[in-house]
Amino acid sequence: MKTYIVLDESGAMHLKNERYFIIGGFVTQELHKVTSAHKRVEAVVKRIKNIPLNNRVELKSSKISFSQQLMFINELLSIKGVIPIVIIVDKDNLTRFTASENMAYNFFVKNMLNYLFKCPIKLLKNKDIELRVDNRSTSVKARKDLETFLTWEFEKKKLDLKVHYLNSKYNRDIQMADYIANMFWKKYNSPKIEITSRIKKIKKIYISKFPYKDFGKNPSLREKTIVNYNNNDIILKEDL
Repeated sequence: MKTYIVLDESGAMHLKNERYFIIGGFVTQELHKVTSAHKRVEAVVKRIKNIPLNNRVELKSSKISFSQQLMFINELLSIKGVIPIVIIVDKDNLTRFTASENMAYNFFVKNMLNYLFKCPIKLLKNKDIELRVDNRSTSVKARKDLETFLTWEFEKKKLDLKVHYLNSKYNRDIQMADYIANMFWKKYNSPKIEITSRIKKIKKIYISKFPYKDFGKNPSLREKTIVNYNNNDIILKEDL
């Protein structure tokens, strides 16, 4: 049975008015249940927003209220076998990190996967893995680069890892990943937003922080940048 890793990002590496860039989503083998869950909540949100049910509209997190976003998240996390994941990038502490937007994205996806494969996640013991990501206007070259990059990185694991770039407008699982990523974008870039008590189903989420050693520090007080690729966190609901 195939394992799916579904990802979307929130924020952008080049924007100066936000400190944290997020890539988030979930791991599952129950992709059909995820799409069914999205469809159920979509119908409710469309009624709230007076959108005809047969209208194809992408209900991105930026276009719905946070309460509506949480409806999708709680429905997603009620599915047994869905594991939320996220990497949080502290851009203020990347003074020596220079890369294009696409190269940076590929690098952080690889970093996240390196972390996840070291975690006790049974679904990732599977050798048949499909990475599903938003096409995010990515160039054809960058898309090919990501699969090649990951194939080289995990060659010793003998994974059959395929990367599929998908249009989020037509893929409900990518939209679900958007809600997860954006929730953490809100938490870290707008820390006054309270999310913990409003997430009902989550028990554990795997969070990778980059760069771990200096994550969250005031850059003006930092004497030197030390990037640690291995230390990350498994964060429980009460710690969100």
